[in-house]
Amino acid sequence: MAVIFIDGNDLRAAEIRAIVPSIDLVVEQLQTGFATSAPEPDNKARDKVRAHQVAGACFAEAVDLTTMDGKSLRLELDSENENRFCKWWRETPAQMQLRIAYRREAGGEIEVVAATCTGRIADKPVGPLLLGWDRLFVPEGEDATLAQLTAAGEVTEFRRAAYTEVAKKLGLV
Repeated sequence: MAVIFIDGNDLRAAEIRAIVPSIDLVVEQLQTGFATSAPEPDNKARDKVRAHQVAGACFAEAVDLTTMDGKSLRLELDSENENRFCKWWRETPAQMQLRIAYRREAGGEIEVVAATCTGRIADKPVGPLLLGWDRLFVPEGEDATLAQLTAAGEVTEFRRAAYTEVAKKLGLV
C-alpha cells in the first residue's frame, strides 16, 4: 500500500524510510495556491491533509519552535533573515513541536500524532534550506542542527517515535 507524504521533501522522505523501511512512500506537493492560515502545527498539518485529495492513506507534518514555557517563536522569525533570528534568540532553550496529521483512507477521520524535542536555538542557521525550522534548532545533547543531522542521514529519537506511531496507526508495522 502506497502512502502519500503531502507537502514533503526528499530529505524528510529518506528519514521516514530509515524509520519505517517497509513503507511505500510517495511524496506529493499541495496543489497550486494552497496556503494554510492555521499558525498552530496541529491545525496546519490537518489543513494540508484536508487540502490534498488522495484515494488512500496519507500524512503531512508541521512544526513550530517554542520557548520552554510554550510561547511560539513563529512570529519572531523574520522570514527574510534567519541569521537575525538566531543572533537574537541563540542559545535560548527551546522545543521543536512536531505534529503529523494522517488519514487512513480518503474521507476518513484525520488524526494527529504529537512529538516534542528539547534543545536550543542555533547560533546561526545551518543545513539544507528545504528543512526550514530544522536549520534553526539544535537538539539537546547535539552540536548540530536538526537539518544537519537529517542531511547526514541521522534520525532523531523524537521523529523516530512519532513516525513509528504513525506507521502503526496506518497498519504498516
